[in-house]
Amino acid sequence: MIWNWSTVLTVQAVIWLIVLFEWKHLKKASKGTKITFATLLALAAFMSFINLENTPGPITFLHYIFAPLGKLMEV
Repeated sequence: MIWNWSTVLTVQAVIWLIVLFEWKHLKKASKGTKITFATLLALAAFMSFINLENTPGPITFLHYIFAPLGKLMEV
């Protein structure tokens, strides 16, 4: 997927549609449910700005953490 502003705007439009369709249920929902709902939508909005194809994965993160430890164990 190529990152561009149309992707971000599409995700934002979908988020607003979700909020509009769920508005009646949100009025009756508990505070915890509203916070969870808002958090998930905010996470989706944030992730729409990130180019996930070029983002390093969890294995890269583990190599970054444990590579110095491996060098110490070789000695």
